Amino acid sequence: MKQFIYLSAICMLALSACTGSFKKGDKGLEYKIISSGSGKTLGYGNYMQIHIKQVYAGTKDSVLMDTRDYMSRVQVFDSVNTPLAFFKILKQLRKGDSVVIRLLTDTVFKEQPAQMPPFMKKGKYLYTHVKMVNIFETREQADSASQAESIMAKPRIYKKQIEEIEKGLAEKKTQLDAETKQIEAFLAKNNIKATKTKWGTYIAITTEGTGEKLSTKDIAVVNYTGRTLDSGKVFDSNTDPQFKHVQPMEVNLGELGGVILGWPDAILQLKKGSKATAYIPASLGYGDGGNGEKIKPGDNLIFDIEVTDVMTEEAFAAKQKAMQQMQQEMMRKMQESQNQAPAPADPKKPGN
Repeated sequence: MKQFIYLSAICMLALSACTGSFKKGDKGLEYKIISSGSGKTLGYGNYMQIHIKQVYAGTKDSVLMDTRDYMSRVQVFDSVNTPLAFFKILKQLRKGDSVVIRLLTDTVFKEQPAQMPPFMKKGKYLYTHVKMVNIFETREQADSASQAESIMAKPRIYKKQIEEIEKGLAEKKTQLDAETKQIEAFLAKNNIKATKTKWGTYIAITTEGTGEKLSTKDIAVVNYTGRTLDSGKVFDSNTDPQFKHVQPMEVNLGELGGVILGWPDAILQLKKGSKATAYIPASLGYGDGGNGEKIKPGDNLIFDIEVTDVMTEEAFAAKQKAMQQMQQEMMRKMQESQNQAPAPADPKKPGN
């Protein structure tokens, strides 16, 4: 099973039909190098930047993953992070080279056959193609390349995430419709006028705010208080001292996954200075899993939200960098203070 996890996690850019001879590797792996690169081969301790994709070649080929939908992977190349069978193959590559790796499903699921997905069959291959985009000698070089690609890939990643989210919401339409009826009944009972967003959050704006509506290029600085729709009990707040985190929350509207889906769905309807109440269906909140003891599975949520400020990504990055530098300087001064402090007297020595 470890072989399959590693294939899925690190090296996968598959050819659905691979012709020609394959060399034998360890642990049942077979591989074929497509040499088109130049320079030195990948060395121990180098950082490899790779594009990966995996395809199951069955009756109908199935793409299991493709990093080109998001961005390349960058990681150190050593025998600790890279299983030896893969290490022996990858160390032969140069910048620009590709390698096709295949492994029989029989081998992948030999120890745990029950974990083989229903669409897979014995005697079929998982094909993996690794493209060695670049090789770096230092972490600084690798980090710089990764950050540059991250900026360029962000719109593509966001678009892909939106597609997957909307596909998931469409699949649970029946559940979302039931949650919507519960929220609508609550609004009607309490004579609350609210507007429904694209994904299904209802939002009632009490203070309009100024300027343009927020966009995915913005970082929203917000104060909030969260309650459950059924009980009305507060489960979290960053303005109430009892929850022990009285500080504004920064929400990057161009990145999904850091907060529940109902938050960007609501906040993108607001402006700087806006105050609003968002009524969030469970499907856009914590879903069937709930969250701890205070939010039960299937709970619809209410959030009072105030956008106290709006930052650009550049300003936010500069702020984060300044905070890191300040923390590093504090740590340096603490270390210097400890080094300069006189050693405690030894009570066993004469005169003490």
